[in-house]
Amino acid sequence: MIAIALALTAAILGAMSFFAFFVAPAAGKAGSSKTVLLLSRAVFPRAFDLFALLSAAAALFSAFGNQTPGAAILIIAACAFLWAGWSITPTLEQARDAARAGDELALADFRKARGQAVRANALQYVALLAACGFLAFG
Repeated sequence: MIAIALALTAAILGAMSFFAFFVAPAAGKAGSSKTVLLLSRAVFPRAFDLFALLSAAAALFSAFGNQTPGAAILIIAACAFLWAGWSITPTLEQARDAARAGDELALADFRKARGQAVRANALQYVALLAACGFLAFG
């Protein structure tokens, strides 16, 4: 059970890193075209949902393997993914749209949401790395 939880957790970390180091820079280089924005809006919420589901599954396998700290940390990661996908991402998109339409106050909202996104991403990485530690050595 622990091996499955560890494999799921490592897979999430790998996918997150792929998005961070390959997909996001490529999208940034492509510019802010309508196609890039549509792709981003289609992919990221679903990726967060998938990562939350995989984190919850890893937590279950961890709990079945009597690795309670690992399971608890994975639940925190799952919640951080849901927060990012269901709250931060829509706020970020709305603020981006309003700022592009000329709303200067929306730019402050965008910066705030972007800061939340960075903090959520850091929490996700830290939680998943900590869970890997507990699962591998705990």
